[in-house]
Amino acid sequence: MADVDPGQPRVRPHVGRAVNRARRVLLDFDGVMFNVRDSLGHDRREQAVAALLANRDYRPRPVPITFAWFGVHQTLAFLAEREPDHAIEAEVVISTLELDAALTACPAPGLQQLLAACTASGRDVAVISDLSESAVLATLQAHGMSGRIAAVAARQGLDLSACDASRTAERAAGLLGVGVANCLVVSGKAGVLTAAHRIGANGLGCECGRDRRKHLAQTKAPVVSGLVTLTQALLS
Repeated sequence: MADVDPGQPRVRPHVGRAVNRARRVLLDFDGVMFNVRDSLGHDRREQAVAALLANRDYRPRPVPITFAWFGVHQTLAFLAEREPDHAIEAEVVISTLELDAALTACPAPGLQQLLAACTASGRDVAVISDLSESAVLATLQAHGMSGRIAAVAARQGLDLSACDASRTAERAAGLLGVGVANCLVVSGKAGVLTAAHRIGANGLGCECGRDRRKHLAQTKAPVVSGLVTLTQALLS
């Protein structure tokens, strides 16, 4: 192992083991790479869908769907099944909002160094997200990161399978040409880490303002304070 720079954060053994076992890295786009949630707002997409439906001819539907109280993905799923014309319109509105929010979000501190460390250590990187794939791709391109990303697994139109973190991780692994057990899923969301554990992937929690450290640790995944520590582990 390389000599430890005293100016760098200490890499705990269980973090090092998780990183060393995985030759592919799946990075959660919102939170780990970019803070899209704050740029997007809490319920901006839901409000936009509700406004869209309010401006169309009335159709009987559950009130929670009319106002998108179940969340934007559940609302899209209902519309895709019952009102495909409105579903198409709603998806365009949602994807546009996600694109604008992603493009205005700042990269997480240390992200470029992390991607460089993945390249230096021979690890391919895939991006996972339940946001619009076009928003993810455009943002990576805008920040000059596309060349370091081998694959993107995100929401494609009305295909809502990306809302299932386990299916998204498996799709990303497939795009990289490996089994998901060979991948390290890095996320700040306990739900994503739980899904990774369920399908046999290595998980790594990252404190990035999503779920608290104790909740991330409850998924049985090691947790790092930020991307700087993960970068150090990749280069150790």
